[in-house]
Amino acid sequence: MGKSSKKALLYVRVSSKEQENEGYSLDAQEKLGRDYAQRMGFKIDREWKVSESAWKAERKAFNQMIEYSQRHDEIGHIIFDITDRMTRNDFDKLKIYTLIKEHDKTIHFSRTGKVYDKNAGPDEEFMFDIEVAVAKKMSNDISRKTKMGMEEKAEQGFYPSIAPLGYLNNKLTRLMEVDPDAAPYVKRAFSLMATGDYSLNMLVDTLYREGFRSKKGHRVQKSTIAQMLKNPIYYGAFKWKGKMYEGSHEPLITKTEFDTVRDVLAGKTHPAKHIPIFHFNNLVTCGECDCKVIGERKKGKYTYYHCTFSKGRHQGLTYFREEKIAGMFEEPVRRVTIDKEKADWILEALHHDDKKAANTQEKRMETLQKEHDRAKARLSKLYDCKFDGDIDNDVFTLKEEEYKRQLFDVKSQTESAKIINPNYIDDARRILELSKRLFSLYLKADYDEKAQIAKLIASNYSLADQTLCPTYRKPFVFLDKGLSCTSWLPRLDSNQRPAD
Repeated sequence: MGKSSKKALLYVRVSSKEQENEGYSLDAQEKLGRDYAQRMGFKIDREWKVSESAWKAERKAFNQMIEYSQRHDEIGHIIFDITDRMTRNDFDKLKIYTLIKEHDKTIHFSRTGKVYDKNAGPDEEFMFDIEVAVAKKMSNDISRKTKMGMEEKAEQGFYPSIAPLGYLNNKLTRLMEVDPDAAPYVKRAFSLMATGDYSLNMLVDTLYREGFRSKKGHRVQKSTIAQMLKNPIYYGAFKWKGKMYEGSHEPLITKTEFDTVRDVLAGKTHPAKHIPIFHFNNLVTCGECDCKVIGERKKGKYTYYHCTFSKGRHQGLTYFREEKIAGMFEEPVRRVTIDKEKADWILEALHHDDKKAANTQEKRMETLQKEHDRAKARLSKLYDCKFDGDIDNDVFTLKEEEYKRQLFDVKSQTESAKIINPNYIDDARRILELSKRLFSLYLKADYDEKAQIAKLIASNYSLADQTLCPTYRKPFVFLDKGLSCTSWLPRLDSNQRPAD
């Protein structure tokens, strides 16, 4: 049947975009195949024009072509471009042999003009086997080189795979870039989870409401969010084939943020659930025992603050109503509310401090760069020892992890050191403007706003004898009217200092 039939099938295939530029494009193969069929007097009954790998055991389009030709006895010929467009594995070679031997099909290669049928001699079959073996070896070589190329890419800091949520693969540069649409949501996810106030379910719902979607526009699932929060790629590192690499891509978060989220996911912190709001919690400690002073709801509507008595009950600190505690903060706030003369003097002093900080930061960056270069050199020397056979695998693996960890740590410290507020003086000016009317603002504020002002000016308040003793934050520690302004920033001349 196959010899007398003029009906033919045409199968053209590419396995990669690179082949489109190497003369193996689908259109080029199709044209060669149809020209060949016309010269041979064949009529193309059906065509397969696909992009799929030729080395996998399961090839959907190829198997469809095999089954179709077996079902149709009137099909006598199958046209391929060259041998490796037909197959690069032994599974498919056996299927082709079955078509030739049992179904009387004739195989044609349009580019070379070679033909194989059931009457082929031993030499022709041998050459056919050789061509398939060569195609198989080429496929294996390409696979091996691809893997080596991906490992080399990873060594250079380039992520050798599909970019995760928050990043995009640039098809021109073949590098990973920040996705301007998704990256803000990734940052938001880490920021929210780091607070310890969100479970994964709460985080998923919040991000969805705010507009976070997958690359296909769907709701991002809980499992995806969980994996995202555990992926070091977002702070600048990535794992490939079981090894950690320092990435060259732009981080979306810091290593510190990543570690904080890791602790939250490990259960070291827990989200709060439906508890009363105590505005002045975590602000005050007991002056007697240094335990926290916390809020407690009485009769469902009255809020009192008292020592936790974690170190044992004691005398001298009773229960205070919330309005009483709020009143106690008035004096610490009043003490850092300043007049215009002192505000102008402090602003001038901060200009001097800003220059000093810039010099300190420059020296810090130089030190970190030296540490980075030292760790990089050690890692390079370690690889040389490995290649020369001067070090065993266990020691190599241990030292490699140590040096890479050093590089990660230095990178993280460098990122932190780079964080300098370019609007430092402008921000200081705004703080000083705020300080001139801080007390009046506090008197008008509600409890939540009062607590925010209290947190702004001091890191802690010690409660003793119904009086709060603040530990002021910078720069408010210098605004305290009880401190001598001459005790800081000595580079100012005495005639430049205002009276205390």
